[in-house]
Amino acid sequence: MNIHLKNRLRTIWPFMTLLLLLLLIFMAGCKGPTKESRDLITGFQNPPESAKPRVWWHWMNGNITKEGIRADLEWMHRTGIGGFQNFDASLFTPQVVHKRLVYMTPGWKDAFLFTTKLADSLGLEMAIAGSPGWSESGGPWVKPAEAMKKYVWSETTIEGGKQFSGKLPKPPVTTGPFQNIAFTGGFSMNQGTTPPLPEYYADAAVLAYKMSENDSSMASLNPRVSSSGGNFSLAALTDGDLSTSSLLPFTTPGENAWIQFDFRKPETFKALSVVGGGAGGMFGFGADPDNRALEAGDDGVTFHKVTDIPRGGVGQRTITFSPVTARYFRFTWKTPQPQPPFSIGALFGFDAGPQPKAPAGTGVAELNLYRVTRINHFEEKAAFAIETDLYKVPTPSAGNGEAIKTNDVIDLTSKMKPDGSLEWTPPGGRWAVIRLGYSLTGHQNSPASPEATGLEVDKLSASHVKAYFTNYLDQYKDATGGLMGPKGLHYIITDSWEAGVQNWTDSMITEFSRRRGYDMIPWLPVLTGKIVENPGASDKFLWDFRKTIAEMTAENHYDQLTDILKERGMGRYSESHESGRAFIADGMEVKRKAEIPMSATWTPGGFDRSTEVST
Repeated sequence: MNIHLKNRLRTIWPFMTLLLLLLLIFMAGCKGPTKESRDLITGFQNPPESAKPRVWWHWMNGNITKEGIRADLEWMHRTGIGGFQNFDASLFTPQVVHKRLVYMTPGWKDAFLFTTKLADSLGLEMAIAGSPGWSESGGPWVKPAEAMKKYVWSETTIEGGKQFSGKLPKPPVTTGPFQNIAFTGGFSMNQGTTPPLPEYYADAAVLAYKMSENDSSMASLNPRVSSSGGNFSLAALTDGDLSTSSLLPFTTPGENAWIQFDFRKPETFKALSVVGGGAGGMFGFGADPDNRALEAGDDGVTFHKVTDIPRGGVGQRTITFSPVTARYFRFTWKTPQPQPPFSIGALFGFDAGPQPKAPAGTGVAELNLYRVTRINHFEEKAAFAIETDLYKVPTPSAGNGEAIKTNDVIDLTSKMKPDGSLEWTPPGGRWAVIRLGYSLTGHQNSPASPEATGLEVDKLSASHVKAYFTNYLDQYKDATGGLMGPKGLHYIITDSWEAGVQNWTDSMITEFSRRRGYDMIPWLPVLTGKIVENPGASDKFLWDFRKTIAEMTAENHYDQLTDILKERGMGRYSESHESGRAFIADGMEVKRKAEIPMSATWTPGGFDRSTEVST
């Protein structure tokens, strides 16, 4: 064949092939639409119930009438909506009806029964939230002993070789996120209209461990304290009272305000903790930026940075760093630029928010430097707050003799009397006695009407969770006249988690041993920031601790809810995380038994006039 003809065929062959394929497609189309294409067209024009959208339907602060209910539900049915998820909530809602229908009062129940029957007659799928409000599982029927908990502790130093006889200080009973830092409200919108938060405390364990010779307190080193402004003393900065702060005035934007320790001679430090001047506000709005640092110097004039101190979510932040020897150590806060304070109205686009204003200063409660290595980011690793990528902040190596040996940890739980009294003669050396207990986090279901607001149930306790949902569903059994299951009220939705974190429950010690296969008692000093055995082993224990919390959350709260609902012929929708990590658990594991797992997406621009889409 002529070489030019071959080349010509090579050139036109792809086009001939494409023409042939188009011809075959056209011929196939001439035979009429296939069954699959007909089904697709029909399904698009008349989607099945499973494909129809569901909507959130909020009953806001009792502003409910039967006329409004009928209008809403008939509109949903008319426009092709497949069902609704009802939230009895409250969020800046004025009263616009003649008479508010308060949650679970006779008038409210009558309206809900009307809703249930009408929805069933219209073929609308019906669901409720897991609590009044939209997060998470709580209400006024939750007793303090059944609510979300965190561990607390007190520490007493005693000398070995002689008998100790006295009362161990009771750990903080404050309801809040950490030690004696009080709960400040979270996402609840009813401050001032609901009763003050109750307090609750129970002992968990008493133990003693032999202290390192280098483990000296700031008070024993007795440095001189000075500052760029305000009034600070060594006693106030190291007394363990995390709730009482003093104002450190800010200076010119971009310049440092500071508090300085002069140790009179060079000292070596390996870690710090700070309370104040950096804790975030709700969603991070109105919070100080990450403007904190520790500096060191030898002459009190020239300083170099030791480490930044990122903002922490629990109030206290502990950072470990490479050993630094100096006479002067200075905590600094860079004065921020004027910012508008946090505004709920601006958050949801109701108003422009307050105008930018320069902050007067920042409150500082505690500053500590440590001569022995501490757990790096211990508050987050011990599940007091959420932080991702903890593998990026391992605890560095400790010096010889700094780590506590498990053999030097003694369980004294059975020796302490109910009033906190202890009589014990320790071996030689210095000993620290830890009294470990647990109190409440203070989180409440929100944003609910004042009458429907109460403590969030303990998510780690199977018995408390069961009691909560049994009570809750029985309320709705009464409100629906028993119309629950495939006909009537069919689902519960557990919405995005806004209940904060918890890291303790009544059975934590026994559950940890059962799940992890070893006793946590010898490792309990790690829960106060100390190193046991070595940094790697201590970080691993904390990973096991968080893993235990995650498993109990998934099993005792979410999985058990599925089982409870199944007994009533009902199912579960579940969101969990949105952006970032919302709790100590795997966001997929908690949805593993949900009939309909969900996600949430905000678009566009975060909270700025945005819309949340749940899928």
